[in-house]
Formats: sequence, C-alpha cells, structure tokens
Amino acid sequence: MRIKSTFSIFSILLLTTPIAVSALLFKTAAVQAGETDIARTQPTQTTPQSLKKSETNRTSAATLAPLAPATPDTEFNYTAQQIQNTSSTLAQVTSVSQLSDVQPTDWAFQALQSLVERYGVIAGYPDGTFRGNRAMTRYEFAAGLNAAMDRINELITAGSADVVSKEDLETLNRLQSEFSSELATLRGRVDALEAQTAELEANQFSTTTVLGGEVIFGVASAFGGDPPGGCRVLPDNTGPFFDQLVPQLNLRDRNSAPEVDCLNRDDADKNTVLAHLVRLGLETSFTGKDRLRTYLVTGNFDGGGFTNAESLNTYMARLSYQAGLNNNVVLDLLEYRFPAFNDRVVFSVIPFGFSLSNVLSANSAYFDTGRGSISRFGEASPIFKIGGVLDAGAGFDWLFAKNARLQVAYGTGGSNNPDSGVFGADRSALGVQLLATPTNNLITGLTYVNAYTSDGTLGTYTGSVNAETNGLWSGSSVPSPIDQANDSGFDPCCRYFIGDLAAKTNAIGATLQWRISPKLTFGAWGGYMFTNFLERLPDFSETSRDANGILNGIGASAGKKPFANSATYLFSLGLSDPFGREGDLFAFLFGMPPKLVDAGPETRGTPVPFFETSRRGEPEVPVTDNNTNLDTAGIGPDQARQETPDTLPRRVGVKDEATSLHFEVFYRFRVSDNLFITPGVVLVTNPGHIEDNNDIWLATVRTTFRF
Repeated sequence: MRIKSTFSIFSILLLTTPIAVSALLFKTAAVQAGETDIARTQPTQTTPQSLKKSETNRTSAATLAPLAPATPDTEFNYTAQQIQNTSSTLAQVTSVSQLSDVQPTDWAFQALQSLVERYGVIAGYPDGTFRGNRAMTRYEFAAGLNAAMDRINELITAGSADVVSKEDLETLNRLQSEFSSELATLRGRVDALEAQTAELEANQFSTTTVLGGEVIFGVASAFGGDPPGGCRVLPDNTGPFFDQLVPQLNLRDRNSAPEVDCLNRDDADKNTVLAHLVRLGLETSFTGKDRLRTYLVTGNFDGGGFTNAESLNTYMARLSYQAGLNNNVVLDLLEYRFPAFNDRVVFSVIPFGFSLSNVLSANSAYFDTGRGSISRFGEASPIFKIGGVLDAGAGFDWLFAKNARLQVAYGTGGSNNPDSGVFGADRSALGVQLLATPTNNLITGLTYVNAYTSDGTLGTYTGSVNAETNGLWSGSSVPSPIDQANDSGFDPCCRYFIGDLAAKTNAIGATLQWRISPKLTFGAWGGYMFTNFLERLPDFSETSRDANGILNGIGASAGKKPFANSATYLFSLGLSDPFGREGDLFAFLFGMPPKLVDAGPETRGTPVPFFETSRRGEPEVPVTDNNTNLDTAGIGPDQARQETPDTLPRRVGVKDEATSLHFEVFYRFRVSDNLFITPGVVLVTNPGHIEDNNDIWLATVRTTFRF
C-alpha cells in the first residue's frame, strides 16, 4: 500500500516554524554581500594549491578546472523583499476555520505525535523533536502529517512494510481524510512556491556593476650601482646638424633622442622614496557568466624610478609596482569576456590595455603586483611581455581535455590608427600556450610567441638594453661611403643614420609549478628568443681604414640582415603559511634576466640610448646600462666628438659580454584578507650583463590594501 504524498521537505521547514524563513533571509543577505567582492584588479595567478580550484574571475586557465569564467555564485539571487513577499503569500488565510489550532489534547494531535515518535518523523524543528506540548495551526498540522506520510512511504518503498502496522495505516488514512482540504490547499501553495522558485532561478541575475581596487604604498631604497648609475642626461639633439640629415632607410626621428654622458658621471640618485600605485576596477556582467572590466590606474613612482640613467641606469632595477604617472589617472584596461560551447571556451575582447598575459596564464605564483614578486623580472617570464606596450587584442581559452587547455592571444599597438589598423600596426604579438596538469600537484606550460616591432625591440623591459634592442641597431648610425677616416676615427657628419629597423621575434618558453608538499612549491620558467631583422643594412663605406691602414671591415656587413638571440630563466621556491601563519608566504627567486647570447653581424657604428616607455602613460626615460657603445656625450649639432682610444670601437650587433644574476627574497605578511605587508630585497650582479658594472641592491616594504 502507498499513500500519496504531495509536499517536499522544503515546505515542511518553511511552514512549520518562522525560524526557517528567518534563516533563509539571513543566508540571502550573506550571499548578496559576498557577491559584491570584485575580482582583484591584478588577479592572483595560479598556485599549486589552487590546482583543483576553478578561478572563475579570470580568463586564466592555469587552474585547469572546468570553465565558469565571470560567473557569480550559483545560489539563487533572492532579495529580501522577494522572500518576504513569498512568505506573506503563504501566510494569508481566507477562512476563520483555518485559524483553529490543533490542541495537544485533540485526538488528531496525539495520533500524529505517536506516528512521529514511532517512525522518526522530523517535524521541522532544528533539534528534530515534535514538541507535542504546543498547539499548532491546521496548516502546520497538515505539514507535519505530510512528513509522516512521506516517511511511511519511504519505509514501504524500501521493503520495510512489515514494520508499519495496520493500525497506523488506518490512523494515517483517517488523518488524511480529516485534513484533506488543508492538504489540498497546501498542495496548490507549494506548487505556486515551486513555480516562483523556478522563475527566480531562471531570472536570478540582474545587471550589476561592482567596484573593487588595490592600493599599494611602497617604501624603496637602492644601493650600489656606481656604475652603471649616475650618468648625466644631456639636452636633446635639436640643432641644425640633425635637421639637415637626409633620411636613410626608415629613419628614426633623431631630433627627440636624448644624450647620455656616462664618462662624466655624478653620484647616482638612490635616495629612499615613498611611492604609491592605485588601481580601481569596475566589473559588470550582463548574463551572469560574462564580464566587462574597466580598470583605472594612477601612481607617482616618477622619472623611471631607479631605472633611469641618473639613478641605477638599468631595467633590471625596475620594481613590480612602479608607475611613473605623476598622479594622473589613466585607463589601464578595457576588457569583455564571455563563455561559449558549454562554458568550455572563454573568449576575450580587449579594445585597450592588452597584454599576452591577459589570456595566456603566466603559470607563476608571483604574478601579482600587490602580493607577488617585488620586482618586474620576478613576476613572470619575460616571454609574456614581448612586444612592449600593446593596445588592443583578443583571444580565447579552450578547455579541450579534463586536464589540458589551449590558449591563443593576438594583440597590437596603435591599432586604432586608420593608417595602420589591426594588422598593420607598428608592433604586434601572437601567443599560443598549452597548459596541462599531469598530476594533481604539477602544472606545466609550453608557450610560443611571434612578435613584430617596427623598431626591432623586444619590449620586455627586464633585461639588458643590448638584449631589449636586439643589438642596438635601431636609431644607430654607420659610416657612409664618403666618410674620410683618419687617426681619430670618423666624422659624425658623414654617416648613415639607420633609423628604425623592423624585426620579427619568435620565442619559445616553458613554465612549471610543482607542489612538493602542501606548503612547499617549486617554480621554474625559461625562454629563448630568436629575432631576425627584416631589412638589410645600407651600402655603407667599404674603404675606411684605421690609422695603421687596416680596413675596418665594415663593408662586409653591408646588405646583410642583422639577427639577435636572447635567453632568460628563473627558479623559485615558496613556503606557504610559515610559522603557522595562514596566508603568509616566504619566497626565494634566482634567475638570469634576458641576455643577448648571440648577435650579428658585428658592425662599427654609433647607437643611441634606449628611451621607450614600459607602462602606458609613462614618459620615455633613457637607459644605457653604462654600455660604452651608448655613451653619446658630445655628439650634438655644434660639436662632432671624435672617437678616442677610450671609446673605440663603438659597435652594434654585439652580444652581451658578462652575465647578470637576479636574487630576490621577500616575506609576505597577511594582516587580514585585505591587507598585506611585504618586505623584500633584490640583488643584481653585473647589471646590464656588463662585467665592469657594480652590483645593485634594492630594498622595499610594500603595503597592499585590497577591497
């Protein structure tokens, strides 16, 4: 025998006590409060601890969990008013007879109490008791009766019908008959409730914009570095000498090139500074799964920080939170991402603020401006920074297997200019990456990048100037066929100014994160960059001889296409929750910033300083690494500095002579979920991969507020 049951346990809990409604309202408020938390403005990269945790607020796929990008919590987005309205509807009565309570002395009450106690029916109270000394309304009684019917049906279905006595079945039938109207009424109301719940679930999302941000206070100081630091930046070349030059090849505008004098150096600018970086993010979703992100940024670590020529004069001294924006607020990122194909593919469209790492996961535990590495080099592999400052781009992240992802991204610089467009911009980068988790505690990645730059630079701003410019070619000059050589060198008035030499870079990289133990993580990455210039060198002098009458050999390079190959690597070890402090991190990093390991053809020439910007909105800052080939003191419109034994020979297309090593240690203190304090120290040996340069030290205390 099976007794019909028409109600769910949810109806019992809701109708038997006001406590259920109150608890649901409290939970709803908590859910809504949690949903206002924005994805971090500099999103935390994957750590081995998050191998199985889906990172829903990033396109980054390094977590290798099923995609649910930009998806809010899956619980119903009830509002308090909706719950209150639903509760009010259920509480309405239309007949005075419905107000009659069932007293503990009534037969029906005692009969139901007997069934509840005999068959373990939970009537809706948290402690599982029936509380038979209290009166209840007929609707509350009907709800309890329905629970008893459900319980007995379960016993019958499970084959335990012999434990249900015939007398109890008869009692249950009598109760069902006496309260048939209440049961029928409740059936309609529960059906209505289920319909309303389904509607709420189907329409749970409402378009909402949330604000979040990150504020960083940084105290930083530098030591050592004399040289390469302490050079003098001289006035720009603006005289008639350069105005009268006949452009050759795609000539760079030399009128804007500053001069850097490292022969007559001053004391390097290394005073302790207090700087800040502020990043605010607005995130909007229109479907509940997509996300529109708009980020603004400002900062005041001006003048290139410790990287400029008058300070440490190397990009190896750049800190992760540097932003020389003079407190101007600028747009940093505009991005829209959405899932497709059953949420297994996430597409990203970035009209402004594109970088390869927006789509390609850096697979680094330290790629976080506020909580990761304190140096730009230590954040992530320079492979993901190739191409320099890009503007617009797009990409996708495809979970094509349970533990494997394919990520593709393409971006350009200056793509908003109709003269060049998306595919004719002066710089672009295409990145492809395969990520996999062979085991639960291991993440591996293989990356390929194909980049084009009109000036032949790498644009990572982490290595030597020689590596960043692929041999100092663009903007340099070589002797012209009419150069009259003598015992003091050649006259700057009679040279070919090469200008910008376009180049294409093919780079390969690998990343790894290995969780050796629950708290110990080993990381590593490496990359090799092959750069080939697309234009041939001009037909410059083949007859110039030195004081001894020996050919300079420069003519052998005419008509050739320069090339440059660079390498980089890093190893890291991170200890999570040291000293039993949850959220703390102690990390040690060791690596080699990008180094030019092979280049050619080695050619006599005079380069210009590297003076490009490494962050949107920052002014250009000249950097030379104290490279003697880049010392342009005295080369100006009114004086033609003759080469001397101290400066001969100036050459381009020469590989780095020494090796710089990067050592970094930091400890991140977690004060709360939204406040972190990170002291750290960086040591760079042979900065700029130049043996004559003194080691540099950077020390900083970074305080990060997140909201």
